Amino acid sequence: MDEKRTFVVHVNLDWRILMAIAIIAASLIVVYGRAGAQPATPASINDPALQPTPATSEPSEAGEPALPEAPAGQEGDLRLTINGDWIPADAVGGAPATARAVGADSATVGGGRHVYLTATNYDTDEALTACGPGYHMASLWEILDVSNLVYDREHPDAFVRDDSGEGPPSNWYGWIRTGYVSSGSTTAGQGNCRAWTSTSNADEGTAVRLAAAWETPPGEIATWDANAFACNLPAPVWCVGDFHALYLPIVTRNHS
Repeated sequence: MDEKRTFVVHVNLDWRILMAIAIIAASLIVVYGRAGAQPATPASINDPALQPTPATSEPSEAGEPALPEAPAGQEGDLRLTINGDWIPADAVGGAPATARAVGADSATVGGGRHVYLTATNYDTDEALTACGPGYHMASLWEILDVSNLVYDREHPDAFVRDDSGEGPPSNWYGWIRTGYVSSGSTTAGQGNCRAWTSTSNADEGTAVRLAAAWETPPGEIATWDANAFACNLPAPVWCVGDFHALYLPIVTRNHS
């Protein structure tokens, strides 16, 4: 009888201890779970985990403009540009043209930012230094609204077309900065020839042009047409500068 009673007492004691341990463990789990749900610092909106997943990471090759084959029967070393024209290799790059002196009555003098597309084609590793004094290679976000810009058509290296008038040319691509990280992506807006250091055909950079076909369904006017091209192709460069930095000293001097 004594042995049986002793055994029952030990079983009851173990059961109580186990219940106490289980309650404490459950309480700790709840406490730590709530603490984990409240991070010490809030996540940034740029946290990759919060970004939406695009439908496709890269555009299809079918969407890229078809570039022509080399012309037959032409002598000399030729280079293909992103605009589909073949030019002599020695016509690529070179020192950027300097801006001309202007007077207050010049048609291109005006407030705001001035922009031009180079007539000269540049290799991608020359794009950052392709613009003339007072200008720099433009980011698309600097020139997105063309109505607030003055096209410097009188600049010695500015590209113009028959119907440019005082405005910029359409349907002619130029390299543009993206505001993105260094990348060789084939996605326009991301590819930038690894921050304009790569001339490899395995990398791509972004170029933009003013659209020549204005009507897109349901009849809205499109402005910029963007595409990505291989970094081994030369191209013009979009350049932008501030009016005050470009012309104010000259205008002031002309009227002193």
